[in-house]
Amino acid sequence: MDQNKLVITREQVKQFTYEASLSNDMPETFFEGFWERLMQRDDIYKEYVYYLVKHDFSNEVDVEGYHVIDILIWQMDHFKARMDMDNEKHKQNEAVMILTAFDTFLKMAENPEEYTLRLQVDTGTEYPDKFYGLHK
Repeated sequence: MDQNKLVITREQVKQFTYEASLSNDMPETFFEGFWERLMQRDDIYKEYVYYLVKHDFSNEVDVEGYHVIDILIWQMDHFKARMDMDNEKHKQNEAVMILTAFDTFLKMAENPEEYTLRLQVDTGTEYPDKFYGLHK
């Protein structure tokens, strides 16, 4: 067996994602929407699993030249703005940042024009009330 091959079942990924969502006070509707979008994109699913197993990004998938790491960095500006407002719940919360980054990346794959514009225009520091940034 190839030692570089990722061995994790889809059901394990689903259960982990469900538990991570709920344990981080994300609504069940977030998980349901995220999972539904993820199941429609095998390429982004593969990138997500790669991250879960290796805690790194393969950067094999892009939308309009952007990778999920670009979304994560963009969202970190929004998280930093919220931390300045002392939102303890989201300080240094890797699960929330990763889940919302992949969720945004999935939405971006569905509607690239809207999301690339937001990435280019909204730095995250001018509008701290838009914590989830790209999320509607």
